[in-house]
Amino acid sequence: MTRIAFLGLGRMGVPMARRLAAAGHDLTVWNRTPARAAPLAGSGAAVRGTPAEAVRDRELVVTMLTDAAAVEDVLFGPDGAAPALPPGAVIADMSTIGPDAVHRVRSRLPEGIGYVDAPVSGSVPHAEAGELVILAGAAQDDLARCASALAALGQVRHVGPPGSGAALKLVVNGALVGSFAVLGEALAVADRLGVDSGLALDALARISPQARRLKEHTGGEPPRFTLALAAKDIGLALDGSPPAGVLSAVRARTDAALAAGLGGHDLVALTDHIRRTPTMRLTLGNPETVPAPPNPAYSHTAYVTQGPMLYVSGQIALGEDGQVDKPGDMTRQSEVVLSLLERILAAHGAGFGDVVNIRTFITDMDRLREYGAVRRRYFTGPPPTSTTVEVSRLFHPDALLEVEIVAAVP
Repeated sequence: MTRIAFLGLGRMGVPMARRLAAAGHDLTVWNRTPARAAPLAGSGAAVRGTPAEAVRDRELVVTMLTDAAAVEDVLFGPDGAAPALPPGAVIADMSTIGPDAVHRVRSRLPEGIGYVDAPVSGSVPHAEAGELVILAGAAQDDLARCASALAALGQVRHVGPPGSGAALKLVVNGALVGSFAVLGEALAVADRLGVDSGLALDALARISPQARRLKEHTGGEPPRFTLALAAKDIGLALDGSPPAGVLSAVRARTDAALAAGLGGHDLVALTDHIRRTPTMRLTLGNPETVPAPPNPAYSHTAYVTQGPMLYVSGQIALGEDGQVDKPGDMTRQSEVVLSLLERILAAHGAGFGDVVNIRTFITDMDRLREYGAVRRRYFTGPPPTSTTVEVSRLFHPDALLEVEIVAAVP
């Protein structure tokens, strides 16, 4: 028997704590909303009013919380657990918070307190059955002090030092969320080609466990893994990475589903949302009924189907010091402005090929050729619709041009 405190009784926390109590461990529990802790009292757990009260005299403290902010508040905030930990206690953090937060939390713990980052692979049914896979990142000695207790929850896998479990969990969840997103697009293809959706799901279920989950899902069952949590994990996985690639597109789709009010729904809702939301498409060109523009640097039209749009205000070559870069140098100012636009587009998962319209204000039309030479290096595909206007001056006296764009975000 191990003296255990369990902090955080959400959808996963309740069945996990119940299994620890059923395994004969001496269990105290705490939850920010006390009503969630009440059912555990009937399972042999002692309910406590604060994290600090819950962890006193405990050998093992398990946290199962929403995100890094919640973990740090429960451990280090008012009535937090960390100052009340007895010497030699071990914390097993089973939340999904990412490796950076793991290292931050570990560095703040009192000397002599063990720490295992132990996020889990699996959902509510696996928690109820004790069939979770626990991805443990820890020093060997720390894991040895709690592995037997954690075995009541599922299979404990030592995947490396602290932070390794958190990192592997993001890898797993990236693939999981991406799979549900891809299924949405695959079913949209089935709809477009006239393939029966039931037949398509039957075929997909033979190669995809996520497709099997879709087949089994019924609208009335409670969420196993909410779309809001999935979006949080995708954000952690992509933190610091270039805003491009498949997972960046998945992140844009999860953000759109959150904006549609689906955050509290099961992750399977992402598939249906993608399936029923037409993807944005941008077509640049010139109708056959009118002559092509005499200047090949722009198109007559930009046709955009449903999708998010990005409007970027006018950019000038202004530095962090509030001064214009290279007064009088049109080439340099053009390069600065277009590089700013490039970074803004990239931050939204887009590029110059997604620009619908570009509007340029220039103080001297005789210098348009210098600007155009730079612009052609950035706009290498079909040119967007374009307007160029000569103005007597811009809001900064040294600015030679100002450029604003509208883009269709993929």
